[in-house]
Amino acid sequence: MSTVYIIATGGTIVSTSSDTGTVPTESVQELVQAYPETFEHVDIELEQLTQAPSSELTIDDLVTLSDRVRAVADDIDGVVVLHGTDTIEETAYYLDLVLDVDIPVVLTGAQRPYDSRSPDGPANIHGALAAASHDHVRTGAYVFFNDRLHAARPVTKEHSSNPDAYGSGNYGPVADRTPNGLWFYRRPESLSVTLPTRDITATVEIVPTSTDTDGRQISHAIDRGVDGIVVDALGLGNVPANVADAIGDAVDNDVVVVIATRCHNGVVSPVYGSKGGGATLEEEGVLFASNLPAHKARIKLLVALSQQSDETVGEAFDASQIDGHGYA
Repeated sequence: MSTVYIIATGGTIVSTSSDTGTVPTESVQELVQAYPETFEHVDIELEQLTQAPSSELTIDDLVTLSDRVRAVADDIDGVVVLHGTDTIEETAYYLDLVLDVDIPVVLTGAQRPYDSRSPDGPANIHGALAAASHDHVRTGAYVFFNDRLHAARPVTKEHSSNPDAYGSGNYGPVADRTPNGLWFYRRPESLSVTLPTRDITATVEIVPTSTDTDGRQISHAIDRGVDGIVVDALGLGNVPANVADAIGDAVDNDVVVVIATRCHNGVVSPVYGSKGGGATLEEEGVLFASNLPAHKARIKLLVALSQQSDETVGEAFDASQIDGHGYA
């Protein structure tokens, strides 16, 4: 029987109603006691790392979580992380980037609280344990939710409350959970470059754009001494003219600027040559996030900037280094 190490961080899956609203209250040990049949098909080891909604987790929490996975990796077959749904995709992507272990890490949670009439947590845990202990899933980080296994890089939360909350866009899920077990659509593997960082020392901010956005937020970030900025740009990676001016100032001040797109599908590309066009920004020295959304591009830039090598950042965002693109 496979051994799976379960690390609990809080979230809706362990939350109950209180006078102030729904809050995490139940420990991972209490989950096991409440749903013993959920855990019967594997040997388990338990750890309560923290007890918080994922909206309140910090980068330091992610570093600690990755440290704990590394610490136990040699003695178990897989890890399941119980996590809040708000930022589960960011934590999964962070782990996919920094871990260099030979076991899978599967994150799961719930949209309905522990004390709801029909909680979705038990089924999600059961499926996550099945994925983490499956002979075909040996490396990489994933999110398991509502009978689907998603790779960490493309997965995103698409609905704020529905139990069918997660999708992987054009990539599609790695597998579905059926009555006969996991049904795989493609090989389960990491779709991320590996940046085995042990600590995060950089600061990175996200700057949104829309019609007539000015560059003040970028200017303020420069004044605060940030190391990097991710611009959530328009279309193929274009920005208003005033934002382009501020981006130029950031690059001149040795702040790394990465351009993402607020579009849900497609990639950023240096096509347009107007003042705020992607081609002009490329001449200024920005990097492009391929099809990573801004919040994941921020995680990647934090990790890359925290590496010791100056070449790491450019290589990390160079999609041409990987055949077929889309995986950088």
